[in-house]
Amino acid sequence: MGFIPEITCRRCGKKYSAIHSRCPSCGAPRKQKTEQAPTAAAAKAPGGEQTPRRTGSGKTAPLFNSNTKWQFIFGCILIVLVIVAVIILITASLGPSSKPVETPDPTVEVTTPPPATPTPTPTPEPTIPVTSVSITFLGSPLKEFTQRIGADPLQLKADVYPVEAVATAKLTWRSSDESIITVDETGLVTAVGPGWAEVIAECGGVAASCKVWVPNP
Repeated sequence: MGFIPEITCRRCGKKYSAIHSRCPSCGAPRKQKTEQAPTAAAAKAPGGEQTPRRTGSGKTAPLFNSNTKWQFIFGCILIVLVIVAVIILITASLGPSSKPVETPDPTVEVTTPPPATPTPTPTPEPTIPVTSVSITFLGSPLKEFTQRIGADPLQLKADVYPVEAVATAKLTWRSSDESIITVDETGLVTAVGPGWAEVIAECGGVAASCKVWVPNP
């Protein structure tokens, strides 16, 4: 590095780092200064190396001054920082994803709506077959009668057997010729014109009829 100076060996002439006290090639010690005190015009050894000096006590002064020591320390610190930064980068790239894992909030209560209850299908009532239908008036069977124009309407009734069949089968009334007689949904017969017609009562596919004669007024 540029912070650590190099020294030229005085024996073999090879350069080596100043951190060594001897030449790695030939083992010669570093060159020491011979003057007792440095001067401004002191000569430098070949290769740009400063000549070591001796102190007043006769000991050889160290080659490094205070600036060189701090440069060496700073270089070591810089190397350590670079190594630490590389380790951090490698660890971050190999570690798990930095994206936080979303966890459900325990304070939020998640409720599932109950399943919709299907509407029950009503069970159809069993159909009771009709065996017979008869038209009656005041409780007596009626096969034929006369109805005059302008007279009061005649109320007829239909007897269905069995009686329970009326709960599942509808009873209907009609006239075979509405120009002669009309019949409402209750069996009320009204004469409207002269001639013959039939009153028909039907329930469950079984029908009964009664003839009506309407004379001229």
